[in-house]
Parts: sequence; C-alpha cells; structure tokens
Amino acid sequence: MINEISHIIAQMQPVSLAEMDSVKLLNRTDTKFVFEISKLPKILADVKDAYRVLHVAQTPFQEYFTVYYDTADKKMYQIHQTGRINRYKVRHRTYGSSGIAFLEVKFKNNKKITFKNRIKYDIAQGLENAQEFLQKYSPFSWDELEATSKVTYTRITLVNLMHGERITIDVDLQASNVKTGKTVDFSHICIVELKREKTKSNTEMAEALKKHRIFQKSMSKYAVGTAASNSEVRLNRFKRKLRYIDKLKTEI
Repeated sequence: MINEISHIIAQMQPVSLAEMDSVKLLNRTDTKFVFEISKLPKILADVKDAYRVLHVAQTPFQEYFTVYYDTADKKMYQIHQTGRINRYKVRHRTYGSSGIAFLEVKFKNNKKITFKNRIKYDIAQGLENAQEFLQKYSPFSWDELEATSKVTYTRITLVNLMHGERITIDVDLQASNVKTGKTVDFSHICIVELKREKTKSNTEMAEALKKHRIFQKSMSKYAVGTAASNSEVRLNRFKRKLRYIDKLKTEI
C-alpha cells in the first residue's frame, strides 16, 4: 500500500516549508476524516494535479514521535473522556526528518478554540527544567506529570497555494502504553485533515472525499490511543469510535 501511495506522491510537484508557510490560514476551519487506508491511493490520484506535496530533508514522508504526559490518576485523559472543554494536553514531539523536538502544551477553551505553546526541548533531561514553561501555560507542575502513552505515525502534507489550503494525511499510526508496553496497531486506517480558509468549501480534496463516500469523522490520536492501549482507563466516550476503527479492518 505504501508503495502505491509513494508512486502517486512522486507525481506531485514539491513545495518547500518556506512556501507552505505563506499559507497562513488565520481564519480557518479544520475538518477531519478517518477511513481505511486502501481508499487513499484512489483519492490521491484524483487530486494529484491540484496540490503540491511538502518535502523536508528531501522526503515527503515525515515521521512523528509523540509522548503524552498526564497525572497519575490520568486527569487530562479523564477530562477528555467525559467530553468536557477547557482541557489540556502536554506532549513531547520529535520530528524524525530533522530530529528537532518540542515540549508542547495545548489548551482548548469553552469556545472550542485551541491554543498551542511550545519550546525546543530535549526530553532526556526530564521535565525538571520545563517547570517555568509548564506553570505559564498549564495548571500542572513537572513533578506531577509522567509519560503515559506514545503515538507514532507518518505524515504527508499537501498544499494548495492558490486556494489557501493545507491537508495532512497521517498513516502507519501506532499507539503504545508507556508503563506496560502494550502496542495497538492502527495502520489499517488513515487520518486526513483539511485546513481551509472559512470561505472555501468545495476544494478538490473535499470533492474527492465526497466522491468516495468518505464523511467527516473526528479522532484524537491521544485519546483513542490511550483508550485502546490502557485497560485501566474508562472508555465510555470512545467505545463507539474504537468499534468504528476496528470495523474498518474488514473493509480493507
């Protein structure tokens, strides 16, 4: 499957990080889709002439390695699981192509607006030296946080400079429990997210997804990965989503 995807991606014009950054998307809408990866090659074939593909370190495939932190009683996960807003995520992310790593705090407020703050950070030193950053952007201190789950995936980024649109395509998703080592394989799915100016709706990718009968479906890699790899947490809000993802295995 990856070879088939690579073949189509190779036919697309590349775009640099500097060129992509010209698409600011200050007033944007994000729409996410989750579906079986077997449909991705046909969708990419439909849109390959409308988009350019981001290359970093001479490759369009960017590996992401993310470690999520939480309290011992999984306070951040539990807030997410109950559907409450005003919620935080604390994570450390390493970009495989460059080796650059960041410690990040994400906050979603009661207006569903997400704020992200980050600093370059070597996680080998633990969280002790990040105390000032954590206190400024979160209600947590370094000594109450522990690594709870790991999520890895490969990302392809498409850009339409004319229409002001970015698309991320995440494949080869794996989630694991830091404590037990249990790993869950989600490589049978892909996650596509459209990031567009609010005035744009019928873009080429949106039309291609509609053509292949793929409809909006949200998914938090952190929440679903934690729910699937940790038998000690409550699943209530994610049971239906996990069943949906499992069902896609039979449709490949």
